[in-house]
Amino acid sequence: MAGSKLSPRQRMINMMYLVLTAMLALNVSAEILKAFAMINKSLEETSQSVGQKNDALYKAFDDRMAKEPGKAKANFDKAQIVRKKTKELLKFVQDTKNQMIDMGGNKNNKVDEEDFKVEGGARRVVDDGNIDISSQVLVSPEGKSPQGLKFKKLINDYRATILKMIPASDRKRIKLYLDEAKDPKEGGVTKNWLQSNFGEMPLSGVITLLSKYESDIRNTETEVISFLLSQIDASSYKFDKVEAKIVARSSYVLTGQDYEADIMLVAYDSRQDLDIRLEGGTAVPVENGMGKLKIRATSEGEKKWGGFINVVSPSTGELTRYPFSSSYMVARPAAVVSPDKMNVLYVGVDNPVSISAPGVTPENLMPSISGGGTITGSKGKYIVRVNSPGMNVNVDVRGKSVDGKGSQMLGSTLFRVKAVPDPQATIGGLPPGSVSVSQFKAQGGMIATLKDFDFDMRFDVISFRMLYFAARKDVEPFANTGAIYNGKLQQVIRNSKAGDRFIFDEVKVVGPDRITRKLPPAVYSIN
Repeated sequence: MAGSKLSPRQRMINMMYLVLTAMLALNVSAEILKAFAMINKSLEETSQSVGQKNDALYKAFDDRMAKEPGKAKANFDKAQIVRKKTKELLKFVQDTKNQMIDMGGNKNNKVDEEDFKVEGGARRVVDDGNIDISSQVLVSPEGKSPQGLKFKKLINDYRATILKMIPASDRKRIKLYLDEAKDPKEGGVTKNWLQSNFGEMPLSGVITLLSKYESDIRNTETEVISFLLSQIDASSYKFDKVEAKIVARSSYVLTGQDYEADIMLVAYDSRQDLDIRLEGGTAVPVENGMGKLKIRATSEGEKKWGGFINVVSPSTGELTRYPFSSSYMVARPAAVVSPDKMNVLYVGVDNPVSISAPGVTPENLMPSISGGGTITGSKGKYIVRVNSPGMNVNVDVRGKSVDGKGSQMLGSTLFRVKAVPDPQATIGGLPPGSVSVSQFKAQGGMIATLKDFDFDMRFDVISFRMLYFAARKDVEPFANTGAIYNGKLQQVIRNSKAGDRFIFDEVKVVGPDRITRKLPPAVYSIN
């Protein structure tokens, strides 16, 4: 076409053809190329992370070889083959990526910063939209590129090597992320694998695809190495420590009751039955891997017992004996009554107590009080109210019999009865003493506070007297009914100043026990 004389019209047609070809070459948008670059970065980071995990797995293999060479050697050797094959395949993929990056960059036979550009926050190959490089390296001529065919062979050889490492019965448990490289069929027509994957693809897309292969190779390596490592102990116990354990429903029983306990081998092998025997050779019944022991308590005191568990090792067939021992206490019926707050009972307030008796459920307890007072509640939690200070009361506890036809005296506890201590008279909660003028004037009346007492109690102020001491003035008394200042007291306090002193006496209060009390004076100096 270029060797003949062309008319202006033909030259225009040729120019339009060249423009159209250029437009087709640029058909992949910049946004798509940018997306490829970002995906590629993520894939490379993931592949690096998986590689570090695989290094840890190989380190675990090294440790097992150092400790148990005879047991670990067969699988260790397989792991080394996988390691070698993985390195070969990953090197080929990385070399191919570097080759293409350089061809799309500054073409100096190495990968450096001049091969990349940064656009829109993404690091991309300079000529990332080029669709000829991938075909040139991995496809041409006609899907028979030597480098492409070598890649295909390496993938399939790698998969074949991996499968040889895994018994046929276990292959379904292993996920091979790396698919077989074979010519695909579409609509009954067989297509070339190299052309289908790498033909006329933008450079950015091919680099991303090769990074995905690296990630798939790493993940396949993880699956296989993890499997081989786990198989070192496949013929042994699936746990690193074997120990006999006893779980008793109760280690404290009453005479006439049964002591019951579960005996088990922690992390036992469900494929074999346990042989549990007490000292003397008596067999213990076994259900679901646990021994079911029942011993009738016939006398008081500590009872020691023990035995052993026979286990057959799946790797050697040898019998191993695991001894165990325990003890329990047999006692006569008894009750425990515990005050939740103090070791005394207070008049006029709710005194919470907890009652329990070994061997008796809370629902079967029947408490009562003698000496003056009441007890209410259920299921081990009760409220006791007593009447007069200075006396003693007994809390008696009976328990219903197992058949529900009678009861048994379990115990009795003696309590002292005391009055609630007097509260302290304060102005607005401020402790007596020296206070600032602003603090003192900010209060609106008297509050009776009970300090260092475990019960939440409120005392109501009935009345009090205020004595006002000011410089060069006679003492003035002011009476007040209730807790809130009356108008006269408010006026006096409002006009007071630094250096004045107040005494609040004749304070009368009443608490929950309905007893009227007279409290000591409270003295305040304002400054």
